[in-house]
Amino acid sequence: MSPITKKYAATIIAVVVIVAAIAMYYMWPKPEVISEVKIGVLVPLTGTAAEVGKLEKMGYDFAVDEINAAGGVKSLGGAKLRLIYADHGGDAKTGALECERLITSENVVAISGAYFSAVAKTSSDPAERYEVPYLCPDCVSPGLTERGYKWFFRTCPTDVHLIGGCFDLIDYINQKKPGTIKTVGILIEDSEWGLSCRDEIKKYASQHGYEVTKIVTFHTGTASFDVEVATMKEANPDFLFTGAYTTDNILLTKTLKRLDYAPKMIAGEAGTEQPGWWEAVGDLSHYYFSVMKYNWDIMKAAPKIKEVNDAFIAKYGVEISNEIARPYTSIYTLYTVIEEAGKVASPTDLKTFRRVIRDNLVKLDIGTEPRWMIMPWKGIKFDEKGQNERAYALMVQMMPSDGKYHTVWPKELATAEPMVPMPSWSER
Repeated sequence: MSPITKKYAATIIAVVVIVAAIAMYYMWPKPEVISEVKIGVLVPLTGTAAEVGKLEKMGYDFAVDEINAAGGVKSLGGAKLRLIYADHGGDAKTGALECERLITSENVVAISGAYFSAVAKTSSDPAERYEVPYLCPDCVSPGLTERGYKWFFRTCPTDVHLIGGCFDLIDYINQKKPGTIKTVGILIEDSEWGLSCRDEIKKYASQHGYEVTKIVTFHTGTASFDVEVATMKEANPDFLFTGAYTTDNILLTKTLKRLDYAPKMIAGEAGTEQPGWWEAVGDLSHYYFSVMKYNWDIMKAAPKIKEVNDAFIAKYGVEISNEIARPYTSIYTLYTVIEEAGKVASPTDLKTFRRVIRDNLVKLDIGTEPRWMIMPWKGIKFDEKGQNERAYALMVQMMPSDGKYHTVWPKELATAEPMVPMPSWSER
């Protein structure tokens, strides 16, 4: 073969190789580009806690907007987080059905929710069955993490923390003013949360040496509290604990005033946390104590909280509240483990990706350093039951001086001294 012939042959071979390579490139299966990662969110957008659901949605959305603006899930090429909302309306059966729909139809990688402990109890069943991580930011019934579930995790404190802090405060009050509080009354709704809360109050009252003189339960959505309040007034405990959601708590507070029953100290949970309650009852809320997971005045001890709060005000026109802070923290927690999961797995293999998220939740170890850690905790680390062992609660009191809750316990975070006994309704 002549040199010229050899040259042409070599050229032809080179062209064939290049053409074949190009063909193989276009024919070879490409890795799928991940544009979004879907998280299912269970919230009460209708029903007695619709106001809470609205605030929680703001917290969820704010966190996702921040994360996506900062580049999304970087380990997945900048995939954006997308929230798929499901309204359960406070109904446990609806919550379970909606959770299953989010898992099987929407193909979410994880679930967050659901405010009502009764809804979290039922909705976490399909999550456990389908092996989908379920992160609960706001339900406090201790039993939720006592079921041996492997896919259920909770960032917020439970009634064990909340009621324990409440009785620590009562002990402190009695140290300052001996004999102020001796007896306890419980007026509480009768769902999963209310009944577990009742049991915790009874347990802690006994441990701290206080007598529970009366327990009255009611079903949420009651039309009148006349009988319940009259019964409690007759027993007249020094300390009254109320467990009611927002709508119930508005009616309950007005009934306490109308029937002229004001114990020395009154504390609540759930309904007393909500702006909708104190806006509806006005100065009737003064002197009330509430069990909280977050309060505005902890910003004084943590400048980064003010930074996040200022950004939230600029976007929504209101300050971050307890109801907003919890889901905000939940989404950032999920984002943290999703970012890690994306380094070794892909949502295209949904089963594996969900499992890697779950494994990362198990070994998660977050302190107080991240900008998004605005809760007054020591961080997030789940124990073998899925409970955040670094969470704890605040006790706050609605002060008549400015109509705002001020932290009164624990002492290291307190910005005010508790005011007990509360004045009678006629003395205000």
